[in-house]
Amino acid sequence: MDLRVPYSKLSTKEEAYNEAKSIITPEYIAKWKVKADISYDEPNTKMKATGKGFTLELIFADNEAQVKCDLSLMLKPFKKTVLETVENKLKRHI
Repeated sequence: MDLRVPYSKLSTKEEAYNEAKSIITPEYIAKWKVKADISYDEPNTKMKATGKGFTLELIFADNEAQVKCDLSLMLKPFKKTVLETVENKLKRHI
């Protein structure tokens, strides 16, 4: 995993997953002018966003959200920025 964000505002993985699901939508991702397909796996409390040159996976465990970010060679220089943005957004809401 590239990033782990402990829950501070919510107490269960289901609550955290549902909160993230309401925030991370195709419209939200479109703000960055990036097209992505988002898949939601409710039974396993996982989300996956896939677009041209990237895959971002969020796994909601018992005490934390785990983030895995795979970027193409051209996008790798932005990995730190992407992870910081995701971390800040998660900390603010979960």
